[in-house]
Amino acid sequence: MAMTPPLVTDLVSRRTATRIAFAGFFGTVIEYFEFLSYGYLAVIIAPLFFPAENKSLSILSAFLVFATGYFVRPLGGLFFGRLGDKRGRRTALMVTVLVMGLSSVALGLLPTYAAVGVLAPILLIVVRLVQGFSAGGEIIGSVTYLAEAAPKKYSGLFSAITPAGSTVGVGLAALTAAIVTSTTSPQQMTEWGWRIPFLLCLPLMVVTILIRLKLEDSPEFKLLVENSAIEKTPIRTVLRSYKKQVLQVLAVAMVINIVGGVGSTYITTALIANAGFPAGQVYFVTAGAAIVSFAAMIGSGLLSQRIGRRRTLLASLILLGIYAIPAFIILRDTKSILVVLIALAIWNLFANAQSPPSFGTFAAIFPPAIRYTGAALGFNIGVVLGGGLSPYFSQLMLTTTGDQASPAYLVAAACVLGVVVVLTLPKGTKAEDEAATAALLQETAASPANEAMKRQLDTP
Repeated sequence: MAMTPPLVTDLVSRRTATRIAFAGFFGTVIEYFEFLSYGYLAVIIAPLFFPAENKSLSILSAFLVFATGYFVRPLGGLFFGRLGDKRGRRTALMVTVLVMGLSSVALGLLPTYAAVGVLAPILLIVVRLVQGFSAGGEIIGSVTYLAEAAPKKYSGLFSAITPAGSTVGVGLAALTAAIVTSTTSPQQMTEWGWRIPFLLCLPLMVVTILIRLKLEDSPEFKLLVENSAIEKTPIRTVLRSYKKQVLQVLAVAMVINIVGGVGSTYITTALIANAGFPAGQVYFVTAGAAIVSFAAMIGSGLLSQRIGRRRTLLASLILLGIYAIPAFIILRDTKSILVVLIALAIWNLFANAQSPPSFGTFAAIFPPAIRYTGAALGFNIGVVLGGGLSPYFSQLMLTTTGDQASPAYLVAAACVLGVVVVLTLPKGTKAEDEAATAALLQETAASPANEAMKRQLDTP
């Protein structure tokens, strides 16, 4: 009886896959650390770069700049997706972390409006654009890289490691903001304290680069190179033949980023600016809630390994959709920081359980030759529509209605949309996920890369 050859990823040792996973993990930490540091410190940064008599207008301006970092992510995704599909996942990820780190340090060195006038917000926007461009290729590139290297037996667990870096980045950003806010006077925080989180990206960048220098490209990409099967025009191929998959990724990414944008950026700012909680307390609580986020991601990865990606994602969307409105009412009415901690912890439990099955799906529904480009295109447009604009629209809804609980309706609607879209994805038991992966390989079996893959695997 002929034996079924192992998948290419099963030829990678678990130790090597673990190193790849943590290379992606640290890159994602940087991405979310620098993005969320800006979000958490928006209340402080706003009047430094956008002085205005109306406090709400300053914050809205700061959130619009926050959004500009997202607007260029699709361009970055296309650039680094093409680079990753043509030159290798490792090459693309080396560039993303270098640019991301240096632009974050540059933000920490920017002059304020008081020093250089209108040039200050212009420089801030430019730096945010560079950050967003590089971030467009980071997390989805890491997910692609790992999907091609992780042993299928542990696919659920490994799918959680890279996005788990986002929770560490969020928690680290909140903890850093809390420490800096608590150990400096308001005047010191305004003068130089807000710069510290961005300057800390430098050592994080160096550590990540050193880890990635020791890695090789994935086995699947190596086979594409060895057999001259690199896709010459990955963007055109994706747009011509994989529009449905791009739209599915876009919609799911938009939903999970609305949830993340409201939960990690807007709520923190609202608790400080609108509810009157001390900034240091809020940052410490956010950092504590991030521990729950990390546990939720690992647990979700293990659960998706057992019951499948789709079922895990559906459960987390439904639970958060039910919880969103009560959570905001609690956060609006409470004066207890302990109640805030509990409410945010439950929010993070449901919200962050969505990421591992989502990212696992993003990588699984595209073939190797255009995987980075296809996943990056859909994901980053979804990030723009979800994460980039959700804090702004949340603040706008509050300003318009006067109800601090109004952003909950945005989250609830996003969860409903997410459920509808997820129902169009392949069914998600473990066996069905494996069948979907096998079907994808069969779909592209005629390509030179897959024929070469079969020959190599069949060779004793």
